[in-house]
Amino acid sequence: MEVILKLKEDITVPVELDALLPEKMEGMDVEEIKDIEIPQGRTTVKVGDLFEVEIEESDIPKMTIKNSSFKLKRVGEGMTTGEIVIEGDVGMHLGADMKGGRIVVNGNVDNWAGQGMKGGELIIKGNARDYLGSAYRGGYRGMSGGLIVVEGNAGHEIGEHMHGGMIHVKGNVGYFAGIHAKGGIIKIDGDVLGRLGAEMIKGAIVVKGRVPEVLPSFKYEGIVENPLIKVKKKEEGVRIEGVYHMFTGDYVSKKPKGQLYIS
Repeated sequence: MEVILKLKEDITVPVELDALLPEKMEGMDVEEIKDIEIPQGRTTVKVGDLFEVEIEESDIPKMTIKNSSFKLKRVGEGMTTGEIVIEGDVGMHLGADMKGGRIVVNGNVDNWAGQGMKGGELIIKGNARDYLGSAYRGGYRGMSGGLIVVEGNAGHEIGEHMHGGMIHVKGNVGYFAGIHAKGGIIKIDGDVLGRLGAEMIKGAIVVKGRVPEVLPSFKYEGIVENPLIKVKKKEEGVRIEGVYHMFTGDYVSKKPKGQLYIS
């Protein structure tokens, strides 16, 4: 079953859509979906007040959002299965605490996409803003599983407090990628602004583009070719093609096992 939501008109007050998960709407009819209550600012509205609703056949639980905008927040939060397709941009906390399934965004995403993500796939065809795959404010556990792919650029502090999974950004990223990381792999095909891996304890960051400088608290280990990156001993590892300068750190922490691979 596929639920198609089409935003009727542009909105100025943000709407939270965490109640609209494909697995929760499975088996519901159009009128039942229209009657679901969702928060908008300080008030509550019904889905039918803001969206046109259609249902089509699908082999998996699926939701498509058309005419999407940055004002639509918490889409796919806590998702466990199925697929969400977003046509347009989307707001904060996309796929937060996601455990499974797949989200595809044909547009750009706001801050905290994949926040605390535990599994599944998050595919972003445009750009991502700050705190991709990070922890909540004041929290110490960011993304711990799953895959995030950004076809464009990403902002600052991606993978903050990351514990596992993989983030792949095909464009450029801002400052402090992988800050406080305790696991996982971040792969960046473009350039970074700086402060790479600050205070990381475990995990690996691979950069194919330009890095203006490496923090002095990292140790240079030499040149490696086609490295097999293992964050945990029992893992099969991920093979990265190319020749890289390898660093370990961040030695502001005790016995760090963080790895930097810079082309």
